[in-house]
Amino acid sequence: MTTRQRFLRRPFLTLAVLLAATLCGTGQAQTTSGGGSQPGSFATAVSKSGGDLDLRSAGRFLRDQVLGHVVLGPDAIATSSPSVTTGTTPLSSPNTQVNDPALDNIQIFPANRPFLHYTQSETTVAAAGQNIVVSYNNSAGITLVRTPKNGFTPPKGQGPGLVFTRIQISGYSVSNDGGRTWTSGYVPAAPGVGPLTFGDGVVVVDRGGNFYYSSLGLTADGHGAVVVNVSTDGGRTFGTGVIAAVDDGSDKSWIAVGPDPTNPGRDNVYVTWTSYSSTGSSVAFAVSTDGGQTFQSKIIFAPGTDPDQTHPQNFTQFTNPVVDRSNGRLYIPFAHFSNSNTDFLQMLVSDDAGQTFRFTNFNIPGEPDPTLVPLVQPGTFEDCGNGGLRLAIVQGNNIGGGQFGLPRFVQSSRLTVQPALAVENGNVSLAYNASDSPFFGDPSSGSNIFLLRSTDGGQTWTGPQQVNPSVAGEPRHVYPAIAIGNGGSQVDVSYYTQHADGTVDLDLSTGLGTATRVTSQSFDLVPSNIPIPGPGPHLPFQTPIRR
Repeated sequence: MTTRQRFLRRPFLTLAVLLAATLCGTGQAQTTSGGGSQPGSFATAVSKSGGDLDLRSAGRFLRDQVLGHVVLGPDAIATSSPSVTTGTTPLSSPNTQVNDPALDNIQIFPANRPFLHYTQSETTVAAAGQNIVVSYNNSAGITLVRTPKNGFTPPKGQGPGLVFTRIQISGYSVSNDGGRTWTSGYVPAAPGVGPLTFGDGVVVVDRGGNFYYSSLGLTADGHGAVVVNVSTDGGRTFGTGVIAAVDDGSDKSWIAVGPDPTNPGRDNVYVTWTSYSSTGSSVAFAVSTDGGQTFQSKIIFAPGTDPDQTHPQNFTQFTNPVVDRSNGRLYIPFAHFSNSNTDFLQMLVSDDAGQTFRFTNFNIPGEPDPTLVPLVQPGTFEDCGNGGLRLAIVQGNNIGGGQFGLPRFVQSSRLTVQPALAVENGNVSLAYNASDSPFFGDPSSGSNIFLLRSTDGGQTWTGPQQVNPSVAGEPRHVYPAIAIGNGGSQVDVSYYTQHADGTVDLDLSTGLGTATRVTSQSFDLVPSNIPIPGPGPHLPFQTPIRR
């Protein structure tokens, strides 16, 4: 079977980072790689009806887009110390804004489009007592300056260009008083890298109150890496990044911490991520048994193609590891994609700290394999310019002009099918969002949140059952997050609800078919897909980076 794939070459990084005047490279372009290990091509999109669905995360996309063009002069190399500001920003409600808005900024250069550095996204949170750490992508960590007119020769012609003096996307905020006040900063890169971190940050905390932050980064010689930072002072500061794995194909890392199954007094740190290759993507894994000082890594699942396009194929993404603290069992759910309308979730389980894994059997009736949970991904399939073809919730009118006849919406927010998982005392709860249409990318579809539950460590399951109530005028429910308590008997699921007018609220369900509105006022989707004229017919428009 021939699968259409989007390819990217491993970016070439020397001592410097130069941005051409347009900052526009399409995800379909190939860039020359060099230095370090042998160059390679990476397939990062799965073939679907209507086009190739780009699977890259925001962090991976930015790393590809930026590093594909650059050279960074020695004068631009900075230390790896984080920039930190303090402040409190109460909202007009009991909620408090955790990121410091004083860091947000807009940079405008003549003959260039504006660079909007005020977007925070993809949050996670961990807490120990009064110490709370929130991780997020923070575009406020990007800084550029203009080069001399003839100082550089960008790939697309003689300068002038723009030089990055800082690309610190891996942001965080910390509170040491139970959430009353917050401090914001950026985790440091690995040694010798300079101010280059690429987000997709996730934070967890161990039983001793130590915080671990995983994200995408680089090695000192310019290779892609999964990086872990450790805080031993309640999240006030994070140490220099530790390389969990060197992987030029790395994307969308996630992290978990919990007791070793044979040495319950010790907490192990587990990191998972997607590893792209020239033939698809795999589930990658690393473990630390010394508090995040060193890691051992490997590929734990590398699927191949199947002649039946409705079956799972050679692409996986969106892992979400969780440890049961009662026995140290490690669960790793993830998405596994087909070339048809229906995709799947699967889950790997280990009882020996990642030495071996087995698949969980969900036994969903009618499926070709007992390990598969079927779903149709939610969202409208739209053209996001140089951001690729994506699924999104949208608001407003289709402005037209998309590639392959696909729609374009200025107000868009990307959707994924990353499963949400919570485990306690053998009680396992898996939540996910799914379309109510049998067709991939159906713009008229709605979506719901579903829950699968097991009370015996994943041996048997009930569900899937719909979590959100069905309410007129609320067609889409997306992005579940899950928490479990009371020994596993209480399961709470939060999610976003989109109304018929496109506005969004945050809801919380503490029981099936019921919901409490968390937000006091509905909000609009941000204008994240603003078209800018492209350089040619292969890319009719571009989208500015707003991450």
